[in-house]
Amino acid sequence: MYKVTGTDPAGREMTFACGTDEQALEKTWELARRGFRDIAVSDPKGKRMSAGAFERALDFDYE
Repeated sequence: MYKVTGTDPAGREMTFACGTDEQALEKTWELARRGFRDIAVSDPKGKRMSAGAFERALDFDYE
């Protein structure tokens, strides 16, 4: 399970559980649109990385 964390505009840290890497990526985009800061993703092994690093690590082809 992937965990996406971020700080909402009011300053509260929130955590969201996602079943797949694609769901976690979509959640990072959603949180960014909603004004969250400090968005990070923890993978199933517990490795934590920023949303940007997570997106680059997935190596999707955006053609």
